[in-house]
Amino acid sequence: MRKMEQGIALLLQGMGVDTRDEDFRGTPARVARVYRELLSPNKLRVKEASFPALYNGMIVLRHHIVYTVCPHHLLPVTLDVSVGYLPSHGMLGLSKLARIAEAVLTKPMKQEEYTDAVAARLHQLCDPKGSAVYVVGEHGCMRHRGVRTTGDVVTAVHRGQFLLNAATRNEFMEIVRRER
Repeated sequence: MRKMEQGIALLLQGMGVDTRDEDFRGTPARVARVYRELLSPNKLRVKEASFPALYNGMIVLRHHIVYTVCPHHLLPVTLDVSVGYLPSHGMLGLSKLARIAEAVLTKPMKQEEYTDAVAARLHQLCDPKGSAVYVVGEHGCMRHRGVRTTGDVVTAVHRGQFLLNAATRNEFMEIVRRER
């Protein structure tokens, strides 16, 4: 944490900011806490995650919002995450889908890497018949510099039945795109 504070103070000095100025007093410590909070999710306890599968239909968490920073510019990224799976021998407590979406954010990472990491963690925890992860990202590095677009970026991973069966994949996408 101390190294982050020192780095942020150096960054501010590089911007010509006097960190003794009242508006910036404590800023390095505050910014370091923000990054620590963003990149230190709660640990997901594996033993408590899975239950015997009594349900064989699709389970979907829609539109869970997570925040991170991009690895290239350290600018904010807002990710709208939807996760679905078909249970096999184990199923997760409903809150675990949101916890998985948060638990993989332990460092700045590309959206593509994040999407795949959510799917991989889901498979580690309950070995489903199939899974799908659909992520829509709003990237500060695309909005505030360079191309300056208001567009968003979509990534998707499909595994098992979601990859092999178009009807399953389409059902997931229909659920995710449906209005609340």
